[in-house]
Amino acid sequence: MTRDDQQDDRDIRDDGSHDDELRARFAALRQEEAAQAPVFRGLAGVRTERGRGRSAGQMIAVTVCLVAMTAVALWLYLTPRKPEPGKFVASITEWSSPTDFLLETPGREMLRTVPAIGVWHDYSNAPMRRQKHAQVKKPVLP
Repeated sequence: MTRDDQQDDRDIRDDGSHDDELRARFAALRQEEAAQAPVFRGLAGVRTERGRGRSAGQMIAVTVCLVAMTAVALWLYLTPRKPEPGKFVASITEWSSPTDFLLETPGREMLRTVPAIGVWHDYSNAPMRRQKHAQVKKPVLP
């Protein structure tokens, strides 16, 4: 071991007197910083000698503004809203999406009907055997 390592080992095994010295140095540093730090109330522009620093006139102005805003909000809330004459207001059941046309696909009408089994729509009766068609005889080439 070197001499520095031995010194470090002695510092570690010490009785804690370095802790007291360190605490004292930090306390002195905090006092120096506290002396140099500005007063925060002074930075905010609030008068420290009058408490909160608001005058009676400012409080009255703030109260009047709050009462006026509350009155306007209540008036807007309680005023019935009527549609303008001539404007039609559509119901939600009549609304359709602007892209509804994309859902109209070819052959969609087949999907909306129920097929009838055993019924032919383009069915036409075949001629009966009793009926004989007139056959045209073609002349035979010589």
